[in-house]
Amino acid sequence: MFSPVGNSKSLSQQIEEKITEAIRNGQYLPGQKIPTEKELCEIFKVSRTAVREAIKTLAARGIIVVKKGSGAYVSEVSIQNASESLNMFFELSSNKDLILQTIKTRQLIEPIIASEAAKHRTKKHITLLQKNLEDIKKCDLLDSKTEAELDNAFHKILVSIPQNNILELLLSPIFNLMPKFKESVFAKPTDGDLLKEKEMMIIHHSNILNAIIDQNGNLASQSMKNHLATTHANYIKSQALKK
Repeated sequence: MFSPVGNSKSLSQQIEEKITEAIRNGQYLPGQKIPTEKELCEIFKVSRTAVREAIKTLAARGIIVVKKGSGAYVSEVSIQNASESLNMFFELSSNKDLILQTIKTRQLIEPIIASEAAKHRTKKHITLLQKNLEDIKKCDLLDSKTEAELDNAFHKILVSIPQNNILELLLSPIFNLMPKFKESVFAKPTDGDLLKEKEMMIIHHSNILNAIIDQNGNLASQSMKNHLATTHANYIKSQALKK
């Protein structure tokens, strides 16, 4: 099952790698208990200190779950767990270019999503998008929090249409943070006209929605590119105004 560890890395690192490899190879399945500390010490011919350090690191990485008085178990694999890890990275990141990077990521992915949404949309999806658009139109111009959430919801509906869990996983942390980004970064309009910027967003969303209704994937993709190009330009302008 396991072989004794060598000396090229720290003992805890080697133990961590071997347990991870065993899990990847299917020797231990999600929800299954791994050997106890005592058993791991005997298997690897190491002290409890090295084993405990390896277990601690594996738990921090979300690979195993330690249950007090019971032992360590392989984590249940789920989209939610993976998404939560990405969410934590985004929330804790101190990277000053994070907002710009998220916009650029959206520019790469969301046009494809819009195209796929045009192919797979149902009447239910169209109804949801139309209601969202009406809610944005009715939203008070000064209620930036609600408007940011509605704007975000429009894009989340789109990403749900292709029913691709990986896409939802990749974009979930970005969507979770976008309302905060929009409120803080775009709190003041780049050209001093809140109404103008809101009207532009509504036009862009309407163009995307109409293309999806018509099941025109190319037009939906291009409309999303235009929308996110404006988002990108507005962000650059907002940063220039701060200097």
